[in-house]
Amino acid sequence: AALTDETTCTDGFQGKAMNGNVKTLVRGRIVNFAQLTSNALALINRYASLHG
Repeated sequence: AALTDETTCTDGFQGKAMNGNVKTLVRGRIVNFAQLTSNALALINRYASLHG
C-alpha cells in the first residue's frame, strides 16, 4: 500500500483550500516515504535471497 500512486493519496487535497503549499508538502513526504519503503523492501528481499 505504501508504494501506490502518490496521486491517488493526494486526491483528498483537491479544491482551492488545499492547493499550493499543503499539497506540495504532503506530496513530497509521500514520495520520500515511497522511496524509503522501496529501499527497505529491496534490502529485505536481498537478505531473504541470501539467507532464506
